[in-house]
Amino acid sequence: MYYKIRTFIAEGLQEYIKTHNVENVLFFGGIVVGDSAKHSCVCKNNATIVQVPLEYPKDRAHGHFATPVCFMLSKILRSNPKVLSQSIADFLTQYDKNINDKHDFRHMLERIDCVNGYLNLTLSAKFLFYALQEALLNPLTFAKGKSNDISILLEYVSANPTGPLHIGHARGAIFGSVLQRIGKQLGYNIISEYYVNDAGSQIDMLGLSAYNSIAKLLSLDSMEGETYKGEYIESIAREAIECFTKDFFCNKSKEEILSSLSLFAKDLMLQEIKSNLASLNIEFDYFVSEKKLYNRWNETLDELDKHGALIRKDGAIWLHSSIKGDEKDRVLVRDNGMPTYMAGDIIYHKDKFDRGYDHCINIWGADHHGYIARIKASIEFLGFDSNKLEVLLAQMVSLLKGGQPYKMSKRAGNFILIQDVINDIGSDSLKFVFLSKSLDTHLEFDVNDLNQEDSSNPVFYINYANARIHTLIDKSNFDKSQILQATFEDFESIQENELKQDCMQLVLHSLSLFHVLNQSYDERALQKLCEYLKNLAKSFHTFYNAHRILQMPYEKVVLKVFLLVSLSLTIGFNMLGINIKTKM
Repeated sequence: MYYKIRTFIAEGLQEYIKTHNVENVLFFGGIVVGDSAKHSCVCKNNATIVQVPLEYPKDRAHGHFATPVCFMLSKILRSNPKVLSQSIADFLTQYDKNINDKHDFRHMLERIDCVNGYLNLTLSAKFLFYALQEALLNPLTFAKGKSNDISILLEYVSANPTGPLHIGHARGAIFGSVLQRIGKQLGYNIISEYYVNDAGSQIDMLGLSAYNSIAKLLSLDSMEGETYKGEYIESIAREAIECFTKDFFCNKSKEEILSSLSLFAKDLMLQEIKSNLASLNIEFDYFVSEKKLYNRWNETLDELDKHGALIRKDGAIWLHSSIKGDEKDRVLVRDNGMPTYMAGDIIYHKDKFDRGYDHCINIWGADHHGYIARIKASIEFLGFDSNKLEVLLAQMVSLLKGGQPYKMSKRAGNFILIQDVINDIGSDSLKFVFLSKSLDTHLEFDVNDLNQEDSSNPVFYINYANARIHTLIDKSNFDKSQILQATFEDFESIQENELKQDCMQLVLHSLSLFHVLNQSYDERALQKLCEYLKNLAKSFHTFYNAHRILQMPYEKVVLKVFLLVSLSLTIGFNMLGINIKTKM
């Protein structure tokens, strides 16, 4: 709807400037793939490209949409915006009549008002009903974009497989899965990937942790070294004893035991991580092993060396990242010959870019902010465009329960497990609240608020709206097929003007879903979808409380409007990975 109106204005303005003999000005109103289509004038190849702005008036009395395009054109046409607005309004009114004669809805616009240089647009009821009909006849393509050739690799979570997922991992996990789902809805070829950190000291530490727990259970001598804490380590130990048997731990060398145990424990934890993600309806397209990628370390190091990326000093090898915008150079290989943690990341990002994606998105924790410059530096050294890497940072989450800090899990040590919170409030509420604020802002919430069955619980409130719609349809004398047959003439026969206006607002609000999905994706602002769904549910509840529906002359046509509301709520929830309820 939003883009259809913008396109109409753009095409109309293109015809308008022809009457003024203006050349090299192009108007654009559709979707700009990979761009949020910010409203601006752009000069390109000696032509001025005007992306038509469209806004929602705060006051419903001012129409359905408003555009300040006259202010942008005043410089091009050397005319006062207020004078220009009336001239353009008259032209677009006639243009609307001429081009839409061939369509069954006739006129797109009811009227165009000029307000201090702005054009305020009121859509015609017939056009809105036409759009309503199209959506309900084609529900599988409603709010869906056309496939494009842009390939995107989205990496997120990538938590070390040394323990179950805790709540700190959940925000990036939920955000990433929804970003991918919306991206696919809009036509992007977006692939998700989990980078498994299965090489390095943390896996050795996991194996040692499991062994010392086994030693305690079997009365064997423990080994020195730092270990992970938490009851899950004992669970690994018990499964390892059952798998390997006691003889293995009594008769094999310490090196063989730790090597086998580290691999066993890592695989066990990766299975649990996948189970934790599945409870949030999150699945990855690929899992990539850091350990396997390390086979390419020498060739990656040689490639960096060829491009002048390395400095050798103090017995170590440094990445000369300071010349690429990093605050200082970084140690890449220690003086003992062992690569640092960053080496694995560089190999992995080389592998990503070698695969030829148009764009790569990483979702990292906020504590990884300092890694961005050094990784981008390495990408530049390897001959790739670092602008193709986008890094989103997920800020910290604080959980309360009844106003008090949420209790840590004994099983995980000093962490709050995702699974514990899901068991407390359910995965739907967890997903919604994690997406309700911008990813780069701190999030704090009380889980008790999400167990309320009232408007303070957004998931309940939205589900209740959808369930109300289906309850009304069940109670109606009309079945769904009869409701879908309601015509524009049925709508026109409504005597109450306020009811007709409220119906039109509900239709317009519901048809805005595609625009909201584009905004949410392009701006990486998924909270906009959450806000939209809450507001649409509120609009429905307000309508429901204001008007009697069943056994009224307009019952069938109002229920048809409600079917569109339900469709938008359902698709919106699907994008969030939530199955909407039809009964409560």
